[in-house]
Amino acid sequence: MQRKQSKEKEIGKVKLTEGQTLVVRLVDDERLDIRIWQESERYTGPTKRGIRFYLFDGIWEKFFEIMQKVNEEFEVIS
Repeated sequence: MQRKQSKEKEIGKVKLTEGQTLVVRLVDDERLDIRIWQESERYTGPTKRGIRFYLFDGIWEKFFEIMQKVNEEFEVIS
């Protein structure tokens, strides 16, 4: 049996360090993947460091609320 190929759309990325980038992707129009990508002589691709979760069932709204709180804290400390 052949496994279905995931549909992935890159939403954005942020360079963290030389050789490491934070990549945000939408997977199969239902999951958000936020992951660190490594680029080196030995390996280029995603690392295990990251998260993937479903956008539905109220999860996205709760995650967005948390990110708004993170932004508020950032505004205070910066």
